[in-house]
Amino acid sequence: MKDVHLNQNNEHIEKLILACQKKDQKAQMKLYQNFSQPLYHVAYRILKDPDDALDAMQEGFITAFEKLDQYQGSGNFGGWLHKIVARKSIEWYHKKKPFVHEQNFENKMELSEYQEENESSFTLGKNQLEMHLNQLPERYQLILKMYYLEGFDHEEISEILNISYANSRTLLSRAKTNLKERIK
Repeated sequence: MKDVHLNQNNEHIEKLILACQKKDQKAQMKLYQNFSQPLYHVAYRILKDPDDALDAMQEGFITAFEKLDQYQGSGNFGGWLHKIVARKSIEWYHKKKPFVHEQNFENKMELSEYQEENESSFTLGKNQLEMHLNQLPERYQLILKMYYLEGFDHEEISEILNISYANSRTLLSRAKTNLKERIK
């Protein structure tokens, strides 16, 4: 029964997408209403400011409506929107607080490239984790959020932050190490 509901919802979304491609403003508003709340939370997790999150989310929707012809119909439309809003939020973040680049990460790699696969996991309450995360340097907070909360891989992170793949892996590894040290 759940699959029937999902198919009906997907068909409804597909019809809205087609109408949006024809610049139907009512269809655009319906898509916005369907996806705005979860996408606002995506933006808020990155920006930590309600007004900035709302602005970034709205810019993400504008971009999505402008580039709707690039959506191929394969995959989840919500996921496609999620990526756009996350990228817009990160762009917004950079406008407000420029990213501090560490020079020559590749030459300073102290950690194994495969360390993250071998690490043991730990658990904390959400509030505790958030408190420790907020104490980290901003670049560490950003990469941890991008990787773990938003689901970006190292290729995407390196492209968005304009750093190399190796820099992305090293930065994430250092951020995790720093977070673990604070938790201990």
